[in-house]
Amino acid sequence: MKLPILICRLKTNEPLKKSQTPYLRGYILNIFGKENYVELHNHSGNGFVYIYPKIQYKIISGDAVLIGIKEGINILGEIILDIRELNLKGEVYKVVNGYAKVKFEEFGVTDEMIKYKFISPWIALNEKNYLKYKELDDEGKKELLERILIGNVLSMSKYLNYTVEEKLKAEFLKFDDLVVKYKGNKFIGFFGEFLINFNIPNYLGIGRKVSKGFGSVVRIP
Repeated sequence: MKLPILICRLKTNEPLKKSQTPYLRGYILNIFGKENYVELHNHSGNGFVYIYPKIQYKIISGDAVLIGIKEGINILGEIILDIRELNLKGEVYKVVNGYAKVKFEEFGVTDEMIKYKFISPWIALNEKNYLKYKELDDEGKKELLERILIGNVLSMSKYLNYTVEEKLKAEFLKFDDLVVKYKGNKFIGFFGEFLINFNIPNYLGIGRKVSKGFGSVVRIP
């Protein structure tokens, strides 16, 4: 299917750091109000809303990148022109340039395997499967991550109203784990390259904590 996506890229007077991504999200929420748009933060009055985030916050090559998907497009379109500066935990950056562009990207199962890489850490493991992961040998770890990757894509598809009717196949070509710190907590994240028979638009995130910039992928030749 064709998936509508709004990509907003904001260039500031000084380049941003990837570690500031959570502050970018926090600033947008504080300025535009948590009550107005549940899509901005995935919370409701009853707590967390378990959906695939329709608005995602990223820092890519020093720029702030906000992505709106489907109904997230209108919400992001309403606020983007009002962002003149970014106050990221006390560090103020002036927005000096930028653009907003709507694209209709291919999304869904393909006949061929497509190669991707993570450009931000993929938070694949919860506490339960982390304990399992630690006990496995290298081949077992690879197979576990491939199953989780397929599960992530299936979950994303479900919340974007795409039905996966064919079997998904995934293969990690390489992966490295690292410790990721977020709000005082530590997670195991992964960088790496993989193949999957699925079209994932560039910069979309998969896995846990996607709205906060984790798990972003890009296609590679």
